[in-house]
Amino acid sequence: MWSVFLFVRRLAVRPLFLIVAWFSFAVSCNASEGHASFASPLAGGLSPVGLGGYHSTPARYADPSYGVSYYWMNEVDESSWNLSLEFGNDAYRVGAFVAYLSMDSLYRNLYSDFSYARPWNRFVFGASYGLDMEWVPGGDFWARHRFKWALDYQWRDIHLAGMLSGFMDEGVSPMLGVHWISDEAIAAFAECDFNYLYVGASFRWKFVEISTSYRFPDFAVAIQCLFSSARYGVSYAHGFKHNSIAWNGVHVTRWIRDERRKIN
Repeated sequence: MWSVFLFVRRLAVRPLFLIVAWFSFAVSCNASEGHASFASPLAGGLSPVGLGGYHSTPARYADPSYGVSYYWMNEVDESSWNLSLEFGNDAYRVGAFVAYLSMDSLYRNLYSDFSYARPWNRFVFGASYGLDMEWVPGGDFWARHRFKWALDYQWRDIHLAGMLSGFMDEGVSPMLGVHWISDEAIAAFAECDFNYLYVGASFRWKFVEISTSYRFPDFAVAIQCLFSSARYGVSYAHGFKHNSIAWNGVHVTRWIRDERRKIN
């Protein structure tokens, strides 16, 4: 295990090597992405397939499934429970996401998100509405409204994606990305929100999938190991960033179809 972390740290001082290398490995979003500031958004939010989450694009192809995830920090009482589901077919996708975040006895957050996507030729258009409710136990309560608009374009094995998101009382935040999905075993991505660059890769062999993702600058890394069958998937993720406490995540997913979505 230590050899893995030493390898990751060497990559942190060789970003040029990493950018070249991620095309040689493989990332697919197989589990529900959480709503936790300490773990976001290292999972590749602009993936064209997979369960949705707080940072994910609504412009996705339908792969009927549902999943639950739990995130927590080491040595700090901050955690997040997350539930995600989706259904649809080649003509549409409908998704829902609910997350409950708690931090000590000082803060609570309940976020719910509903999304819709419509494929059209090689394009997928998607939009979502989110209701964010925050409160201090025994104190103030406030709610905000959030919207996301997104587009995905497929050219051979390449998916080019963009998304605008934001709360009504704040400005709009853009995100652009490219995902390369050659087959069921290999995938990689690069995304930018104009503050950070995220790159990731994953490799799947039979029932095991290893995924990694990295953030630059202010280096951060996440590693996930997924065990899956035709209908079920269970994974564990671990991440850390510079001068910060490490975090963990557990995911359980069930696909409704006999086979997972093939989008190419």
